[in-house]
Amino acid sequence: MNEVNHSRDSRPIPPPETHTSGEASAGENLGRRCGKVRRFLGKVKNFPDKISHSKGSRSREPVLPNIDREGASSTPNITDAPSGVERCADPQSALQDAKEAAKGMNLLSGRVTSGVSAAQNAPADLEDAYNSEDKYLQPLKIFDSVIGELADLHPYAKVVLGLLSYASKIVLAQTDRDKGILRLLEKLGQVYDFMMQDKTLGGIQSMQSIVGRIVQQTLECSQFIKDYSTTKNFWKRLGKNVISETENTTQQYTNVLDALMQSFRDQVTRDVEIFVYRTGETLDLSGMAYAEGAGLDTGKLCLPGTRTEIISEIMDWVNSTGDDVQRVLWLSGPAGKGKSAIAHTIANWFNDVGGLGSCYCFDHQRDADRRHEKIFSTIARDLADRDPEMRRSLAEAVKDANSLKTTADIVQQWDKLLMKPLGKLSGSIVRPVVIVIDALDESGGAETRFRILRILAGKLGAQRITELPANFRIIITSRPIHDIDDELHHAQHIRRMSMDDIPLATAERDIYAYVSRELEGVSDFGSSVFTALAKKADGLFEWARLACEHIKKTPVGVHPISRFNAIVNRDPEKRKNLLYDIYQLILTDIMQRDKFDGEEYEEALTKFCSVMGQILSTVEPLPMDSLNAMRSRFPDESERYKVEIVVGYMGSLLSGTTNSSTPIRPIHASFRDFLTDQLHSGEFFVNVSKIQRDLAFASLRVMEHELSFNICDLKSSYLPNSEDPGLRERVEKCILPHLSYACRFWPIHVQATDFDPELAEEIKSFFDHERLFFWLEVLCLINALSGAVPALPLIARWLKGHTGYEDASSVAMDMQRFIQIFGSPILHSTPHLYVSALPFSPVNSALSKIFSTRFPNSLHLASGRDINWTAVQTVISGHTRTVHSVSFSKDGTRIATGSDDRTVRLWDAATGQPVGVPLLGHTSSVTSVSFSPDGTRIVSGSRDNTVRLWDVATCQPIGEPLSGHINEVNSVSFSLNGTRIVSGSADKTVRLWNAATRQPIGEPLRGHTDRVSSASFSPDGTRIVSGSWDDTVRLWDAGTGQPAGEPLRGHTMKVRSVSFSPDGTRIASGSDDRTVRLWNPATGKPVCEPFRGHTDQVRSVSFSPDGSRIVTGSDDHTVRLWEAATGQPACEPLLGHTDWVRSVSFSPDGTRIATGSTDRTIRLWDAATWQPVGEPLRGHTSSIFSVSLSLDGTHFATGSEDGTVQLLDAVTGQPVGEPLRGHTGAVLSVSFSLDGTRIISGSSDRTIRLWDAGTRESVGEPFRGHTGEVNSVSFSPDGTRFVSCSNDKTARLWDVVTGQPVGEPLLGHTESVNSVSFSPNGDRIVTGSADKTIRLWDAGTGQPVGEPLEGHNSWVNSVSFSPDGSRIVSGSDDQTVRLWDTGTGQPVGEPLEGNNSWVNSVSFSPDKTCIVSGSSDQTVCLRYAATGQPICRPLRGHTSPVRSVSFSQNGTRIISCSLDGTVRVWYAAIGKSLQDHAEEDCSTSSLHGSYITHPTAAIPTSNTTNDDFISFSSNSAHALCDTAELLADTPHDDRRSTFAFLGDDGWMMGPNRRLLFWVPPSSRKPFYNPWTAFVIPRGGPELDLSRMAHGTRWQHCYEGS
Repeated sequence: MNEVNHSRDSRPIPPPETHTSGEASAGENLGRRCGKVRRFLGKVKNFPDKISHSKGSRSREPVLPNIDREGASSTPNITDAPSGVERCADPQSALQDAKEAAKGMNLLSGRVTSGVSAAQNAPADLEDAYNSEDKYLQPLKIFDSVIGELADLHPYAKVVLGLLSYASKIVLAQTDRDKGILRLLEKLGQVYDFMMQDKTLGGIQSMQSIVGRIVQQTLECSQFIKDYSTTKNFWKRLGKNVISETENTTQQYTNVLDALMQSFRDQVTRDVEIFVYRTGETLDLSGMAYAEGAGLDTGKLCLPGTRTEIISEIMDWVNSTGDDVQRVLWLSGPAGKGKSAIAHTIANWFNDVGGLGSCYCFDHQRDADRRHEKIFSTIARDLADRDPEMRRSLAEAVKDANSLKTTADIVQQWDKLLMKPLGKLSGSIVRPVVIVIDALDESGGAETRFRILRILAGKLGAQRITELPANFRIIITSRPIHDIDDELHHAQHIRRMSMDDIPLATAERDIYAYVSRELEGVSDFGSSVFTALAKKADGLFEWARLACEHIKKTPVGVHPISRFNAIVNRDPEKRKNLLYDIYQLILTDIMQRDKFDGEEYEEALTKFCSVMGQILSTVEPLPMDSLNAMRSRFPDESERYKVEIVVGYMGSLLSGTTNSSTPIRPIHASFRDFLTDQLHSGEFFVNVSKIQRDLAFASLRVMEHELSFNICDLKSSYLPNSEDPGLRERVEKCILPHLSYACRFWPIHVQATDFDPELAEEIKSFFDHERLFFWLEVLCLINALSGAVPALPLIARWLKGHTGYEDASSVAMDMQRFIQIFGSPILHSTPHLYVSALPFSPVNSALSKIFSTRFPNSLHLASGRDINWTAVQTVISGHTRTVHSVSFSKDGTRIATGSDDRTVRLWDAATGQPVGVPLLGHTSSVTSVSFSPDGTRIVSGSRDNTVRLWDVATCQPIGEPLSGHINEVNSVSFSLNGTRIVSGSADKTVRLWNAATRQPIGEPLRGHTDRVSSASFSPDGTRIVSGSWDDTVRLWDAGTGQPAGEPLRGHTMKVRSVSFSPDGTRIASGSDDRTVRLWNPATGKPVCEPFRGHTDQVRSVSFSPDGSRIVTGSDDHTVRLWEAATGQPACEPLLGHTDWVRSVSFSPDGTRIATGSTDRTIRLWDAATWQPVGEPLRGHTSSIFSVSLSLDGTHFATGSEDGTVQLLDAVTGQPVGEPLRGHTGAVLSVSFSLDGTRIISGSSDRTIRLWDAGTRESVGEPFRGHTGEVNSVSFSPDGTRFVSCSNDKTARLWDVVTGQPVGEPLLGHTESVNSVSFSPNGDRIVTGSADKTIRLWDAGTGQPVGEPLEGHNSWVNSVSFSPDGSRIVSGSDDQTVRLWDTGTGQPVGEPLEGNNSWVNSVSFSPDKTCIVSGSSDQTVCLRYAATGQPICRPLRGHTSPVRSVSFSQNGTRIISCSLDGTVRVWYAAIGKSLQDHAEEDCSTSSLHGSYITHPTAAIPTSNTTNDDFISFSSNSAHALCDTAELLADTPHDDRRSTFAFLGDDGWMMGPNRRLLFWVPPSSRKPFYNPWTAFVIPRGGPELDLSRMAHGTRWQHCYEGS
């Protein structure tokens, strides 16, 4: 018999110590009786191990961690075990002695209340063993006291008894044992008594399945008892009867335990389901990334009775305790030695008995699954599925951080999904936790597992692996390849075991046991044959498996002994690589060359190589049915045979050969190595590159025949994919593995193929057919869309240079842009691929030209459709304040940003999604960020006067802040080699820092006389350039810190940004003087004339990577691109940001630009897309401050920030002629005379101008007299005079004819006068002022009428008379509207509230029944004048503050203008439905109903009520049809409220968040809604929804549906 190493874990019995008499007696009895138990166990256990002969044997007790043990060995050796076990003739007597001894033990008194305390204080006191409930617990206490002495057991028994010991301690630790659970305690007592019976202990191994379930159910019972107090409280909160709930629950536990024990007694495995009690708590982990198929594989288990020594040793390590125990075990060894079998056996045992753990397996055949990106999220899910507290903690971790569920950042997974949740459990998981990571060497290349290794080696993670709880064990298996060995070999917390250390005799014994079982019953095979095979295997289990399989499959007519002889008598020289040798032997035997003639054999060999090439060349393994489906589409008909003709004979080498749905792959990785090694495989060599063309063809043709529109029967365009019932099941049913494979991997196979005209024609056909969109549909449904983005340009490159494929190449690049813009919404709701995305593709795009007509019943753009692809790709939101700085990582995959919100953030450059959590640490605005060249660190500068370094992987700060500056840090940057950092500060200095030590280098660089705004290294690191508010650029010697020459002078205002060109020969600088300058750093002279074009400060400059272009960002809200050689604009300004552009940066490949802005967003732009996007919108170029409608309703006049007045046709919305120019400042107010012949305008240039509305010429000279900005102007009713008011605190009357002032200024206000208006009869004037008052004036005398009207508590921005002059309405910065009695000067009623910001403009309706107001909260509000109550919800559509509002003459329209540069005409929605208004618009041209008619349009009959009219166009014929489903089950008041404005994410949603359509960023401004009659300037997006199929009828958008 084999023996376990005697020297390990055995100590001599210590001499007796001095005790009191009682203590001595107990101790002596215990020693004697435990000895008997050991003898008893020696008889009943299934394999003979050495029995420990001392109290030190408790060190190997398979129980809870944190219990102090003696004699635990941390590094036992793997050796053969000697025989010689003492046996006992009377096992029951021995056990009885043990029970009596346990009763007599003097145990620690007192109870504990948690699992942790149980572990630390076990075993529990037995003094009150016979108290009321303790009689039930006596068997648990006996078990707990005895089980630790049973040291040397079969490894499986160690797992079982260890977990039972854990459960007993948990139960014994609880104080809440009310009468309700006495019945359960009694049953547990019976279970533990049962487990101590000799038959039970002896049958643990043979009855594993039943014993495992008994342990599982016992663990569940202990968990229920542990959580009983919490559960009772939960029941009470739900109003449940605690007594009945307890009784029902305990009865179910009891029933299951009874059934399982009876099954064991009967030696019959019955289907008894484990009962698990769970509270009704909602713990949402749905959507968390989980690697399917990466778990435990029971087909890889060790043969029972083999590998017992090494498994026992590993189990001792698992069960050992103490803080010094290594947490990680690395089991390494060559291929075929059985590493995975050992790991899976241990994992399986823990799984069988309900232990806590996870098994995660890598497989090089599944590289496409990217398992290396899901490792710790999967392990966390496994632990959560096993432990309720872990599940609760994990759910809490992702509750408000949904991106964590799918992050591919394994450092975040480790920190946020594993370590942080475990940390919150406070040690409540006290049983051993075993995590297996199998075949780490098959995780891809060294680069894919680098971060995994760093985490396992304890070098990465906010919480390192060494901080794992003491009861956690991680088992890693791999071959000892270089990169794994480098990281793991010397780590102190990793215990290394090698399969090479297993004695050859032990390996031979185990292999002997294996082959004797495998070949049992084979004639003439006996011990000598088995011994020979075991010796020939040379310790390789895989070799033994293959040999057995080969022998068992001996063909008819051949004796198995012949195959045996062929195996063992191989030429020793050929057996240098045993596995390769047996592969050669097996394949030679399978092919049976002698059974074929020469030609037939070559054909068979060709088929073998072809099929194996297909299997080895697929990016991920496919099942037999899918391999056949792919092969049936091979271009050569002679290759279209079933793969069964080859794989059917290779069951010993390939998995899945007998099941058509199981992926076929080499059973062992070494078989692939053999086949692809021509030197060793010879005629069986498989050239994997040769099959790529066939796989490319097959993939394209599979898609051609199997893709279809709405392939998975998506139910409604209103639903996100996640809410479509049964979608996941339909995806599995409709998208078979080979179709999924073809869709995902066809570009890879094309790329691996040399250009082939026939294959190119297939691709051309694919890109010219609507199945291109069906392909996208499938990619969305299988969540593989992102892979297409990098693949499509590779296809275009593959086609490049070959005549006839230009269109296909163009479509490929178009499709890439399409996915970049529309990827997010179509992943969210795939019907919108057709409903929303395709209709918004540009007119000139190849996609639009080819496919738009094939989907006729979708949304259409009546106007405003982009002509070409837009430059803006993505708008990223997340920061809550100004974004000061943006920086790309050197590989272009990440963007770092710094903000006024005091955070640094990381973003995925491809998707715009946040990466990790915000980097917190700065205590003030983050002004500058920059990546290190290797991408592992970020440096940031802040207004808190510090510089900080951050670890990109962990999002944690590196060390303390770099302190030294005495004022805010404005700029930071790494040197090109990453060793130094330069910073520029408002303290007028530049500093250098050592990036490794974080210490200053030398003294500060002094010379600037004002704050340093920007600093950067030259590419060679020898110089530093800095820009300052002292209007200069300076160069410094980076080595000495001395100035390099004189300052570069030329800018006339502050220098905001400086940057070296990539070759270091030029410097670009941007300044408050609105110019960009280029400098020669060698001479210090300008290279050319300044670059001019920006109309405000230039905040940021950056060179493209090739130095040919410069990008700039400005306070004028634009981004500009310049030719670096000429200084000429490379394109039109990039528009989109709504506030200052603070930072610009090129991607490392020069294809994209990132910008950050005061509007709190980051935008990503396509640096190659510079074609005009659409027809330019004619009109103002900036904010509109004022709008006035002529009395006849035919024209608008607008005044703008650009200093012009624009006359507009009120019917078409188009400009009438050129803008009226003359003002030199913003036009703040405009007004028509009552006869419509004159326009008056007031400006910030302090002048008033009169214009002829017919000729659009200025009438006379400007009206001068005000000494401040003119805020408001208004004609008198008779048109002979006008009144104006100004920041100079006055109002003035003017004579229209003479242009002279009428009388003296109206004096009385003490602050700026913001608004002025005549009364309807012309005898009164009202003014509103920043002094918070309203004043009435006599228009004839200019004298005040009465006292000021007081009530507002902030600036009064707008005042207006009612049509009968009896009321005045006012709007104020205090966010209220007030009504006043003109006669008494008293307020009428309470202030009208409801706005969320300043009220900038107010006006009465012509019938004085309504009041309209416009606010800085971007809304227009309509109220009843009599009651002040809202008439409808606020009208939304403007995207900036509303500056002016008024009614049309007939009161049916409201006109508003905004700082967003638009004028909106709204349906007043008073007394008429929107449908009625729309019909009027079809028959009248002006806002009061004049004679010009619109083209007649048929109004859909279904839209007959106000609530059902859904339109996003100025033409009512474009209204949405069939709105019943969209508005179903919606309260009357909510039916259209959600259509008021687009969401920030671009979705237009109906009631109950029903998705109607999605709008890309470039088309969101200006945008219509159902209340909008039209928007000026015209030409913006107007949607024709009249033919749009939506909801459950969405599929009718396709002409082929």
